[in-house]
Amino acid sequence: MHKPDPQRILFDRFAAVFAILAAASYDYGIRIWVLAVIAAAVSAAAECLCLYVQKKAFTADLLEAPVTGLILLLMLPPTVPVSLLIMSCIFTIIIGRAMFGGKENPVIPPAAAGFCFCLLNSRAQTASFPVSKGTLPILHIDANTLTDGVSNLWNRSGRFSVSVLEWLTGSPRQPIGSGSVILLAVVAAVLIVRRAASGWVIVPALAATVISNLAISNLQHPFSVIVGSCMTDQFLIALIFLHADTDHAPPVLAGIAYGFAVGFAVFFATRILYIYDAPVLLAVLLSPLTIWLRRMMMFEDEENVPEPAAERRAAS
Repeated sequence: MHKPDPQRILFDRFAAVFAILAAASYDYGIRIWVLAVIAAAVSAAAECLCLYVQKKAFTADLLEAPVTGLILLLMLPPTVPVSLLIMSCIFTIIIGRAMFGGKENPVIPPAAAGFCFCLLNSRAQTASFPVSKGTLPILHIDANTLTDGVSNLWNRSGRFSVSVLEWLTGSPRQPIGSGSVILLAVVAAVLIVRRAASGWVIVPALAATVISNLAISNLQHPFSVIVGSCMTDQFLIALIFLHADTDHAPPVLAGIAYGFAVGFAVFFATRILYIYDAPVLLAVLLSPLTIWLRRMMMFEDEENVPEPAAERRAAS
């Protein structure tokens, strides 16, 4: 099967991120674009520093660093402090990307590592959100105006405190990228069709999580349960840009197995253990499984390569 062009995949991921940021800027104002410029610039600078230290040439792969920084931004609240964003982007590129294999031998999704750094540095600033939509100040955010996200209520009760319109157009009290279910569904579908994200992982993970939530829904309306399963805990964002990243996702049958593992693990961690951000954290915790599955599929492909005709004649 023809391998997708890495530069095309990078462009598709950037276009998807740009569309999500545009929707968020409509809800929260120019602060979203300011944060996006900072995340992209700091990530690119950190990548340049890594390449300089390693004495490597500057190539088109350099453009992956700004996209990685933007993906990290999508998982943070629109009120994230600029200083915390800068430190997290530096950690994402230097530690999560350069020190953990880089492009040649990826170990963990760099944006997931950056989010863990952000979470460990300030849980409150990473898990607090505006009460409602509206233009935010560019720099100073009053912490007294922030509240918990909708995921906490969902995890403990399976219910939402938002309207149907907010389900469709994006609800407040969510990370920048976890707004409209419709937009994220379109992004996922386009990336799968263009092979910029692994459908082998996304579809089974969605099925496992939705079915598990329906099983404990106490006869609630299925539509509410399905939207809640996808919308909360950054599930779709983490699934599209972390677990289904073509650099990390196992292929074909191994991808299906990994997708089901992710889906059931997300359900257990969020609805049973009440761990917010579990989909992102699992991208790090399950990284040994992805490495093992990728290597298993690689060995299987090598064993199935047909012998050249000359070697077959010599053997006979």
